[in-house]
Amino acid sequence: MHFLSKVIVGAAFLSAASVLPAASQVKLEGFFLAEEACPAFQSFRKQTNPGSVYVERMRAYELLGKNKLQASHYFIRMNGVNPTERWVDVSCGLHMVEVDGSGQGADNGSDDSSGSKVIRPAVQGPSADAEFLLAASWQPAFCQTHQNLPECINQTGERYDADHFALHGLWPQPRGNFWCGVTEAQKNLTDRENRHRLNSIRLSDQTRAELNKVMPGAQSYLDRYEWVKHGTCYSDSPEEYYAESLDLMEQLNSSAVRDLFAANIGEVLTTAQVRAAFDETFGAGAGNRVQVRCKGGLITELFINLKGRIEPDTPMSELLLAAKPVQSDCQGRVDPVGFN
Repeated sequence: MHFLSKVIVGAAFLSAASVLPAASQVKLEGFFLAEEACPAFQSFRKQTNPGSVYVERMRAYELLGKNKLQASHYFIRMNGVNPTERWVDVSCGLHMVEVDGSGQGADNGSDDSSGSKVIRPAVQGPSADAEFLLAASWQPAFCQTHQNLPECINQTGERYDADHFALHGLWPQPRGNFWCGVTEAQKNLTDRENRHRLNSIRLSDQTRAELNKVMPGAQSYLDRYEWVKHGTCYSDSPEEYYAESLDLMEQLNSSAVRDLFAANIGEVLTTAQVRAAFDETFGAGAGNRVQVRCKGGLITELFINLKGRIEPDTPMSELLLAAKPVQSDCQGRVDPVGFN
């Protein structure tokens, strides 16, 4: 956008956010870019505005936080007014963040080697109406057609993904909601032979260990690819994206669905059987939100429709039952480890 160079200059003086007042529940990084001249309240509940202060259109302000996850107001600092800390309606502007030249946030856990900086709007947290697709792979079937990948070469019958679902990805919908704030240079690195050149992502030790177990494709940098393509449209934080993806996978792998697959390795399952297992664990009708995908006579993947705000420990049953039903009619064998 044509005004971004001005924004960078205007934001250069901004300092780190201070401790938030009790009314502000969520701390934010970055800055607020005013798109309209809106009142800046001392108290948005009481509509008090000492000095009748307004934010100036296309000016950047230090951003301290917001009043709640699904916010109505941002908390900003305005130098030269009294009091300096004010509340402004979220509809008046944008939460902006500085990102590195790869399109990944400089403070979002991504390593930056380019040194270049750009500005883009921050990804807003999922809303109550947000839709997602959780893609859960049956890894032995995937490996039948990808035998040269590291995670397939070293797969064994004792490994977790031999009889549990593997994380392919959590995809914000609708289809095509990809590459949020990602540069063309990064998109050009997403073929399998180039994914190792994508910026690495920093995760907590616990999340990294769990991800390596549940996403064996991380051995061939699937974690980097899924983050840059889908995760950037979900969150500003790889930690949040993968921690919440893993929580959903834990619910799936602790369900009657996983038990059904594990008990029928080498046998054929129908969509009706898989959907019945979803209904058993997650409630009547949950299975109608699941597409069973087959290829070459094997069940390769489950596409699970979800709708709602995904937060730590959100019950998958709520997300499933709020989602749209989907057509599915395939049946296939539950593939064991090993190449046919």
